[in-house]
Amino acid sequence: MAADKLQQLLKELQQQGAVVSNDLRNALEVSLDKLPLVSQREFDTQVEILRRTREKLARLEDKVEMLEQALAQRDNQAED
Repeated sequence: MAADKLQQLLKELQQQGAVVSNDLRNALEVSLDKLPLVSQREFDTQVEILRRTREKLARLEDKVEMLEQALAQRDNQAED
C-alpha cells in the first residue's frame, strides 16, 4: 500500500516536472523571440560589409595624409 502511494507520488512529481519544464521552455522561447537576433547569413554579410568599409576608410586616410603632405610642401615652397 505504501509502495503504491510512493509510486503514485513519484509519477505525479514527474508529470509536474514535465509541466514546469514545458513552461520554462515556452517562457524562454518568448524571451528569445523578443531579442533582436539576426541569422548567421545576415551576420556574415554585415561582417563582410564592415571589412570592406574598414579597407576603404584606410585607403581614404592614406589619401588624406598624402594630400596634407603635398599641401604642406606647397606651402613651404611658397614661403621660400
